[in-house]
Amino acid sequence: MDKSEAIGLGLLKAMVSERGVLAMLIASQSLSFIYTLADYDDFWLTLGLVSLFTHSNALLSLALIALISVFKVSKPQQNGVLELSIVFVVFISVCIGLSIGIQFTPLSSHVPIDWGPVFSHSAICCFVVVILLYFMSIYIDNVNALALASRAEIDALQARIRPHFLHNTLNTLAELTHENAADAEQAALLLARLMRVSLAEKKWHTIADEVALTKDYLSLERFRFEQRLQVQWQIEDALLSVPIPTLTLQPLVENAVLHGIEKRVQGGTIHIQIEQVDEVIILRVTNPLPHSVHHSSGNGIATKNIDKRLSLYYQRRASLRIERDSDKFVATILLPDTGAYELSDFG
Repeated sequence: MDKSEAIGLGLLKAMVSERGVLAMLIASQSLSFIYTLADYDDFWLTLGLVSLFTHSNALLSLALIALISVFKVSKPQQNGVLELSIVFVVFISVCIGLSIGIQFTPLSSHVPIDWGPVFSHSAICCFVVVILLYFMSIYIDNVNALALASRAEIDALQARIRPHFLHNTLNTLAELTHENAADAEQAALLLARLMRVSLAEKKWHTIADEVALTKDYLSLERFRFEQRLQVQWQIEDALLSVPIPTLTLQPLVENAVLHGIEKRVQGGTIHIQIEQVDEVIILRVTNPLPHSVHHSSGNGIATKNIDKRLSLYYQRRASLRIERDSDKFVATILLPDTGAYELSDFG
């Protein structure tokens, strides 16, 4: 996952992002071209040497900034003035170092050091860095504004899932209070666990947590459907620690119960499969359909809701695929492999 899109994107991380590096290279080459225009006698040789100097300055500076952002500035919200100072000092220091260093190459005879080129190069570097920082600040503001809007939309979409979830489980609990007090107590405890997870601020948890949440939901539904509801699980154990958004699998299973099992007199079996193929994690839920199947608007709303949340979480690198035939409905979520990250990286 591209965590540079997270809320609170700082200047240092923005500088070493794909767009930051590209902007720096374009600025360096543009500066080289403009600087070389004054040399009509040997334009291409001068352009090559100046480009080598500017790109060396840019890449060395970005490498240092990358190291600083990892080892020195790891807090999610960093002081903006400090980050500006770090970027400015790094670029100027590298520029001064290179300007002095090239005077000691076999092609140069400046001994002692000629400070004129050092000061002129530093002045040009200051000018370019100021312009670059201005445009990077605009980019950062846009990224953070988009991230805030995406998080608000995710919260709204998740809130639309909760009323269905709460309505169905409360109906089950109400029925049990009249039939079996012990089962009603157990159902109430299950409901409490489910609501604690679904109402929590936590946006991510592991696949193991999502499976446990889904099993709690199915335990509640079994009070209502009894033997009509059967479930077969197929999970690769190595994937249990992989982070995924909260309420990714459970809504699909709830959808399978509502639009598959509930509408069949004889019930049926829901097949839940979690596996990895290459770099893609697959969550697949298959449920039988009633014989007189018709397209349910609720079914469409639920799947579109899930698909939209995945798009917001994974920046369009995840998808929900729907397959329907005469006797079964298959919902498949395709997620990029995030197993290399720790759960704490996702907030």
